[in-house]
Amino acid sequence: MSAKIRDYTPLLKEAIAEARAAGFGAAANELESAAFAAFTTSSEMLQEHGLAIQRFLKVTRKSLPYSIKAKLKACLTETELARPSWRRLMALLHRGRYAQLLK
Repeated sequence: MSAKIRDYTPLLKEAIAEARAAGFGAAANELESAAFAAFTTSSEMLQEHGLAIQRFLKVTRKSLPYSIKAKLKACLTETELARPSWRRLMALLHRGRYAQLLK
């Protein structure tokens, strides 16, 4: 089963900008620098984006507004489609939840 990964980078940039505006400047800067570095392969990029988003969500925990969290989770779902484990299946199941954000 093959699922094309949608381009989530505009949504990621939007979420980072909103996080900065919401007062998460340092964490947003760290996410941006980790997410938009140079990568050798697309699989490396997807893995690093996923790890950076997970770190950001862990640092901000419950203080992050829901709208920003939803955008980041949509991006995270797309990155997990590249994984060959049960996470890929879970990402496929959750993908519909965030479909309207990635149009």
